[in-house]
Amino acid sequence: MTIRRNRALRGALVGFGNVAVHGHVPVWKNDRHFSILAVCDPDEAQLAVAAELLPDVRRYPTVDELFANERLDFVDVATPPALHGELAIKAAAQGIHVLCEKPLTLSVDECNRIRSAASAAHVVVFTNHNWKYAPIFRTAKRVLRRGEIGRVTHVELQTLRMQPPATVGEGDTWRLDPARSGGGILVDHGWHAFYLALYALDAEPIAVSARTARRKFLASGVEDTANCTIEFDGATAEIFLTWAADERRNAARFTGAQGTIDVADRTLIVRVAERAPVETGFAQPLSAGSYHPDWFAALLDDFREELYEPKLRGANFREAETCCRLLELAYRSSAADGARLPFREVLPPIEGPGAGE
Repeated sequence: MTIRRNRALRGALVGFGNVAVHGHVPVWKNDRHFSILAVCDPDEAQLAVAAELLPDVRRYPTVDELFANERLDFVDVATPPALHGELAIKAAAQGIHVLCEKPLTLSVDECNRIRSAASAAHVVVFTNHNWKYAPIFRTAKRVLRRGEIGRVTHVELQTLRMQPPATVGEGDTWRLDPARSGGGILVDHGWHAFYLALYALDAEPIAVSARTARRKFLASGVEDTANCTIEFDGATAEIFLTWAADERRNAARFTGAQGTIDVADRTLIVRVAERAPVETGFAQPLSAGSYHPDWFAALLDDFREELYEPKLRGANFREAETCCRLLELAYRSSAADGARLPFREVLPPIEGPGAGE
């Protein structure tokens, strides 16, 4: 389904927790290309919050009521991850484009069903890979494209947190509930690390190995720490993630044949051979907050172009498909004591992501 450029795109928010409230609503309010007509959330308290922030929108407790009463171009899905796939398929069946929080889905099987539903309806399914739009990573990508450090052979990505992001109110976060989250820090931050590695290397993975553990949140049903290695042709990506750190920090290093790029929260340093290091500072540290509305605003330009131009469609979805396979393989590898698993192997049925001890 192609959309004309001469009007604002009609949308609805599905899920109205902190990500929607703090990360999406500020952007939707100020983007003339989009008009949010409705909000859907089963929680009456969250619909009350929506009424305060978006007094002109209509509010629905179920997507069935939403779809029955609204004429929409797209939905912005910001529910807990376990619901993402089902909602994307339902929206596609209605001929509605989908903008979805990461992870798009938790299994390769469901990802395939999303692809089939979107293809049949000719709709876009676009996942919020917002860290690619952080100014510091966009700058790093420009350096890589210029070839300043040569061919990249190694990527290191590290996310340190002291706890999972908070949810609405003061209760327990849904990120520690496997029924809603679908997994722990691999789902929450691993997906970001996966697409950042793909962004840097522009290649398909060859193999994956991973180990997960519970170090701090021992009573939860999900992992709070993960190590993952992704092999590419001539390159590797090493990922370390934890909610059990004693500090909040992000770091990355891209190593090439001729130099390195170091990302340290708000500082980017390029080191090339005999040249003096070039340091660039950024106003916002990567670890500042969990919602990043400015990154979401930048991402919407690419989402809008996919809606307008069918020939441009597919790159984001293919990236999400790769992340989904990496996620499932990482959990399988951890369950097999860190076994190296080929990226393209046929995946047998699995009960769900597990957490190593």
